[in-house]
Amino acid sequence: MKGVMITAALAAPIFLATPSQAEQGGRVVPVPKRALYPGDVITEDMLSSKQLSESENAGSFVTEASGLIGKTSRRTLLPGLPIPKVAIREPVVVRQGKAVSLVYESGTVRITGVAMALQSGSVGETISARNPDSGVVIHGVVAADGSVRVN
Repeated sequence: MKGVMITAALAAPIFLATPSQAEQGGRVVPVPKRALYPGDVITEDMLSSKQLSESENAGSFVTEASGLIGKTSRRTLLPGLPIPKVAIREPVVVRQGKAVSLVYESGTVRITGVAMALQSGSVGETISARNPDSGVVIHGVVAADGSVRVN
């Protein structure tokens, strides 16, 4: 029993000298200044910064404001709260239910057509579109110009 008391007495100054987690602080992350709603394009003036506590996992949040600028929110983001990585996306270029230009290229051959987008998509995402004449569903990749590239 004396050994336990001596160990506790020796360890007490170490615990007192160690700063608490709140004093140490964690990583500084960007947070919204105001509520951001789904589809809002994030700009620099919409953001401020906040220091996370050590207990908060910074790996699941966006840690750089530059990674948010120009992106859109997938869901409502509340002011002062860290932004989860899964809550943002690239801006939508193709909207579901809207006409979209289909482009097929192979060597010197280029074929274009029009289809109805069956889902919304950002640049680089694969989406489905329906040919209004034949009813055939076509899959392609959204290009920066708003067209869908078909292979």
